[in-house]
Amino acid sequence: MHKNRTSRVFCLRGAARGMTRFPEIVNQKSKITNPSAFTLIELLVVISVIALLMAILIPVLQNVRKQGKATVCQANLHQWGMLFATLAESNEGQLRDRDAWDRCRTAQFAYYLDNFTFADFCPMATRKISQSGTGSADLAWYCPRHPYRAGSYGLNGWTPAYDGGETGQKPGPEKKRWKSIYSKGGGNVPIMLDCALWAGYPTHYDSPPPTEKDVAVNPNVGLTNSIRPFCIPRHGEYLHGVFMDWSIRRLGLKELWTLAWSPEFNVNGPFTRAAGMQAENWPAWMRRFKDY
Repeated sequence: MHKNRTSRVFCLRGAARGMTRFPEIVNQKSKITNPSAFTLIELLVVISVIALLMAILIPVLQNVRKQGKATVCQANLHQWGMLFATLAESNEGQLRDRDAWDRCRTAQFAYYLDNFTFADFCPMATRKISQSGTGSADLAWYCPRHPYRAGSYGLNGWTPAYDGGETGQKPGPEKKRWKSIYSKGGGNVPIMLDCALWAGYPTHYDSPPPTEKDVAVNPNVGLTNSIRPFCIPRHGEYLHGVFMDWSIRRLGLKELWTLAWSPEFNVNGPFTRAAGMQAENWPAWMRRFKDY
């Protein structure tokens, strides 16, 4: 009896000792667990922050890229302006035309194009179409008869910088054309701009294109709505141009109707704010653009 009692006491004491060690075993950290690892919540927070930063930075980077391309476009037009300035300065301020240089064909726009490559044009124009196609901000024109002649800029046909085409036809009465770079208000006379065709003869009553794809539906430049090939949103709601004082400017699409394209162009014509043109009177795709 005494023996059994003693064994029971030892068992109880042993159990008591085991109970005192049990919490120590439970509180010990597992050697398999990495104490520096992320928890699931921390990982989700990091992913959310990265996604937020990307949402903020991607539009900014895209805008920077577009601004870079716009700078290249302006630089290209600056080179064209230097070319025209050289021609004019060597001819007492007159922009020479085909009649004056018919033998060497130097004044022909095609001659200029033959000496430039597609990469020398606006970097926003990434695709080429025939001049009989429809326009778009990323499209440039090319001549089907001469596929190597392509471009993204077009000439103001009212300046002798454009010779009237392969046939040598004049755009109208001679009095309508600008003849000298020393004409009054030359800073508002465009010579070359972003364009879906190689040239045009805008008038103040030319209507804006109904849709963005209608900017170049007429391959016969100089006949009707010649302002449409220039009304191309290649840089957002803007385009670039070189003027008769050799300045390079960014232009709003609606601002095209305020430029002195020809001596007879009414800069306060029906499509200007001076004549009472309202935003709701423009085609739907142009209503949000700045008025002039």
